[in-house]
Amino acid sequence: MLDFLKEHLHPSQMACLLMLLTPGTVLLFVPPLARWGRRWLATVVIFYAVSSSQAGAGLLAGTLTSGYRPLTSIAEAGGARVVVLLGAGSVNLRGAGRQLSSVNMPAGLRVLETARLFALLNRPLVIASGGITEPDAAAAPESAALRRALVDVGVPADRIVLESESKNTRDEVIIIKRMLAERGETAFVLVTSPLHMRRSMRAFAHEGLYPIPSPAPLVPETSEPRSRWLPSDLWLQIADASIYEWLARAYYRWHGWV
Repeated sequence: MLDFLKEHLHPSQMACLLMLLTPGTVLLFVPPLARWGRRWLATVVIFYAVSSSQAGAGLLAGTLTSGYRPLTSIAEAGGARVVVLLGAGSVNLRGAGRQLSSVNMPAGLRVLETARLFALLNRPLVIASGGITEPDAAAAPESAALRRALVDVGVPADRIVLESESKNTRDEVIIIKRMLAERGETAFVLVTSPLHMRRSMRAFAHEGLYPIPSPAPLVPETSEPRSRWLPSDLWLQIADASIYEWLARAYYRWHGWV
């Protein structure tokens, strides 16, 4: 059930939109309750209008992103010789007996921040973390897409170590702790999204690790001005990720993982 909810109950996905619209639509055909059906549908429309705008999604994201900023000097790394890059999802295409795996937008932004740190911190070891998170067990792990993307932006393959077992952030923390111990390392720089950083930091702290945070950009840079009020897929994804992160924080706190 949990996997189903994680897979489908995202406002940016069609399944979630249909589930939200269905009750209101059904109520429209029940005359005593038609008024409530109209109210339900109006609420759904307003929610999507607000959450898909920069103003609305940015306000929601702001509740999660305070307190951390990217590293700007080698001194801020405190001597850390490892950068840990947490996965954010990948896209796997299979056909003609072959498979092509590529990073999605959030993961791509994390890759760009990792490449920046690689140059800033004098070629540290990079641990690219992410297992198979799709329902298809034959899919490539996220770490494979991360490695390809890292190489594309200038990180040599011989400086990349893959963590391909994890299914979620909790798994990543446990496995990366083991990988660092095997290498005799305790200090590392952590790269993930601004939305995900605080939960990740607390999850590592729960296991006795205290990484140095360097969050990736929230959205890609663009030369075109963005409207604060017009709806867009980009800001709906940001709102989606923000809602998910608040729920994930509650889930991790309930399990005692942070």
